[in-house]
Amino acid sequence: MGSGVSMEKIRNLSLRKSIIVYMLTGIVIGFILGAVIVLEAERAQEQIWWKYVDQDRFIEEMQNRNPDAFDVTIPRVSNEDMSRTDARLSELCDFLTTYGILVLCAAGIVVSTFLFYRNKIRRPLLELNLAAKKIADNDLDFEIGYQSKDELGVLCREFDHMKEELAQNNQKMWRMVEDEQVMRSAIAHDLRTPLTVLKGYQEMMMEFIPEEKLDREALLDMLKESMGQVERLERFLDRMRAFSALEREPISCMDTTATEIAEQIEKTGEMLAAASGKQFEIFAGGEGEKLTLDRDLILEVAENLITNALRYAASKVSVVVCREADQLVLEVKDDGTGFTISEEEAKQAFTSANPRDDLKHFGLGMYISEVFCKKHGGHLEVENQRDGACVRAYFRFVHG
Repeated sequence: MGSGVSMEKIRNLSLRKSIIVYMLTGIVIGFILGAVIVLEAERAQEQIWWKYVDQDRFIEEMQNRNPDAFDVTIPRVSNEDMSRTDARLSELCDFLTTYGILVLCAAGIVVSTFLFYRNKIRRPLLELNLAAKKIADNDLDFEIGYQSKDELGVLCREFDHMKEELAQNNQKMWRMVEDEQVMRSAIAHDLRTPLTVLKGYQEMMMEFIPEEKLDREALLDMLKESMGQVERLERFLDRMRAFSALEREPISCMDTTATEIAEQIEKTGEMLAAASGKQFEIFAGGEGEKLTLDRDLILEVAENLITNALRYAASKVSVVVCREADQLVLEVKDDGTGFTISEEEAKQAFTSANPRDDLKHFGLGMYISEVFCKKHGGHLEVENQRDGACVRAYFRFVHG
C-alpha cells in the first residue's frame, strides 16, 4: 500500500522535480557501482603485481624497515617486467581506478535520461500526436488516457478540453446551418403566398382588362387586395430588418423586476387579446426583486409567443412571469388543442408550410423567439399539457 502511494507520488511529480530525481538516482547508483569497480580493480591489479614480486622477501624487508607497520603496500611493477596480457590488464585496472566513478556516473545520467523520457515524456507525446492526427481527420470521438498530474498531464487534459470545445463548436455550427436553412424556408414560405396572390391578380387583369370584362368595382377590389399583399410584404421586410438589427446588437441589460416586465407584457397581451376576441390573464412572481435583463428583447419574445398562442387558443391565454434559479421564465399557455407534432417540430411549426397560415402571420415568431432566448443565455421549451399547449422561454440573468 505504502509502495503504491509512493510510486503514485513519484509519477505525479512535476517534470522539473522528476528529472532531478531521475538524475540524482542515476548519479548515486553510478557512484556506488563506480566505487565498487574501483576497489575491485585495485584488488585485481595487486593480484597481478604479486605475480612478479617475491612476497616473503618483500614483506621481510618492509618489516625490517618499519617493524610497527601493519599494512604492506606492494610496489608498482613496470609493464616491461610483466607479460603482455598482465600489462594490458594492469593498464585496464589503472583506467578503471582513475575514471571508473566518472564513467559510471555519466552512464547513470544517460540511463536516467532514457528512463525519464520513457516514463514521463514518451506516452503523453504519442497520445498528443495521435490526438492531433484524429483532429486533423475531423474525428473528435476520442479521449486522452494520460492522467498524470505533471505538466504534460495538464497539457493532455487541456488538449482534451480543447477537443470538447471543438466538438461543441462543430455542433453549434451545424445548428447555425440548420437554423439558416429553417430561416430560408420560412422566408420563402412567407413570400410565396403574397407573391402568388399578386401574380394571380396581375394575370387576371392582363387577361380581362383589354377585353373590358372587369367592371370598375371588381378592378378596385383586386387593386385593394393587391395593395394589402404589398403592405404585408412591407411589414414582413420591416420585421426582418428589425430582427437582423436585434440579432447583431449585443443585449442591452438594465435592472428591472418580474412585476415591471409583467406589466409591460400585460399591456401588449390585452391589446392582442381584444383584437382576437379572447381572454388574457397574467401572473407575476418575485415582486420587487431586482433582475438584470434585456427588457426589450423579452417583450419581443412575449409578443411573438402571445400572438401565436391567441391564434390557436379556444378562448383564453395565460402568461406567468417568474424567477427560476438564475433565470427569468416566461410561460405562455393556451386552452387550444395543443401541438399535434413533436416538441422539436413544434419549435419549427411557424417556420414551415402551415395550412392554417393567413395574411397576418409571418411564420417567424417561434424561430425569432428561440434565437432571442439563446442570445440571452437561455432556451425555448414547448410541451403539450392536459388543457392545451405551453411554451416556456428562459432568459439567464446577467451578473456584474
